[in-house]
Amino acid sequence: MTLNQVNPNDDAIVESLPAQEEFYRAPARFGNIPVEAEPKGWDRQRGFSRHYPRVSLPTQIAERVSLGMSAAHEPNRLIWGDNLHVMRQIATNSVDLVYIDPPFFSGRQYNIIWGDNNELRSFDDIWEGGMDGYLIWLNARLYEMKRILKPTGSIYVHCDWHASHYIKVEMDKVFGYDNFRNEVVWSYGGRGAKAIASQFPKNHDIVYLYSKTSSSRRSTYNRVYEPIRHHVSSLPSHIRIGDDGVPFKTAPRGDYTDESVERLRREGRIYTTRNGNIRIKYFLERSGNYVIEDKLAGDVWATIPDMMHSSRNERIGYPTQKPEALLERIIKASSNEGDVVADFFVGGGTTAAVAQRLGRRFIVCDQSRVAVAVTAERLKQQAQTRGMNDDPIPDFTIEQWGIYEAPRVSGMPESDFRDFVLRCYGATRVEHGITPPPNGCSQFGRRFSLSHSRLAQQHAPMGGRSRYGLASHRAGRSGIRQRHRTDG
Repeated sequence: MTLNQVNPNDDAIVESLPAQEEFYRAPARFGNIPVEAEPKGWDRQRGFSRHYPRVSLPTQIAERVSLGMSAAHEPNRLIWGDNLHVMRQIATNSVDLVYIDPPFFSGRQYNIIWGDNNELRSFDDIWEGGMDGYLIWLNARLYEMKRILKPTGSIYVHCDWHASHYIKVEMDKVFGYDNFRNEVVWSYGGRGAKAIASQFPKNHDIVYLYSKTSSSRRSTYNRVYEPIRHHVSSLPSHIRIGDDGVPFKTAPRGDYTDESVERLRREGRIYTTRNGNIRIKYFLERSGNYVIEDKLAGDVWATIPDMMHSSRNERIGYPTQKPEALLERIIKASSNEGDVVADFFVGGGTTAAVAQRLGRRFIVCDQSRVAVAVTAERLKQQAQTRGMNDDPIPDFTIEQWGIYEAPRVSGMPESDFRDFVLRCYGATRVEHGITPPPNGCSQFGRRFSLSHSRLAQQHAPMGGRSRYGLASHRAGRSGIRQRHRTDG
């Protein structure tokens, strides 16, 4: 597995939409009626690049955080930048699992988190145009997530009642109706004591699970069990407590042979009913006055509390933080050790923290610099608490997209600097010259002729750190609404 970046310089459609004409075919008796079989915002020639042109800028590594593993191992990645453009640089078929908790369509004020101006601008753009604008914004990102998923990969999309039904319709178009796997109801409970009189309390979120491909190439799935606590005074009928005080439940004999039954009898694992039927015992754990039964998790998750009712030690104060138990269940179910987990709205860093703890690789991103800083600190602190006998933890890099530190750029070797500038403008090096970017740039030759030390001098440090706002230059040419930042 590699996290190497790719840098497409054109708007060619890389990932096709699922072929499902029959699913969207209207009955002939209805005549010629319009049917929306393609996701909102899709252009048949340019995909989502029509509304969101490519800005092929590289990321810059601001820091590599060492956590004990050899530097020869590829680090995990934590990126500050627009997730759409970050994803467009990630290799196709390179990620095993994607989980996202995107902004809910619940109003602007809800999504103004930490007072981060960069994040605020992004959310202003999302709701320009109402629900359709939100869905087009989300579809462009879902499309890239599908592209980077491996054929055995899965995606979980966390949403709520504001837009869940609209998102389901769009995901059917992007991933394919046949690749829908589950609508998980996370029933966190504990709210609604002062519910509006005219409706039931809203106590759940929705998590949609899709695989990249159909069942012919099955996606990674591991059974997950959830512990159910039963008080000994009110045990369900299928649980009994033996004469030795050990709780157990039973199952039919099935195809066990007489020889196997006798072996199980010697082990104390046979239960004979009053009618003489033989059943197999399965012993359960007991904790004080409670019996713990592990049950196969279904699509209603009612045993995971929200952050309001989670341990204080887990709370970091990030407004949209999700409990680690929720991400642990998702990551265990749809990935294995060493697999790559991605989250492009990482927020307070729960996905990265759980992936790190479970031995998964990760690549995570957020538009908010505060979210990236919180996530980095959380990963460092978690690594410091590991035991002496625990396996070493891979390093992780903190990267920036579209905003570059002048001292690092000016310190590049001349050849690396040339390649950096070429890539910023979508050009490639050829034997006897330079191939200009597809859309042309009248200022390209003049800009490239500057030495990298002189270019750094032209950007006087502000607050001790100078940054190149190249994303704003490229984005301004292509119509993307994003401003220059120099505040570090």
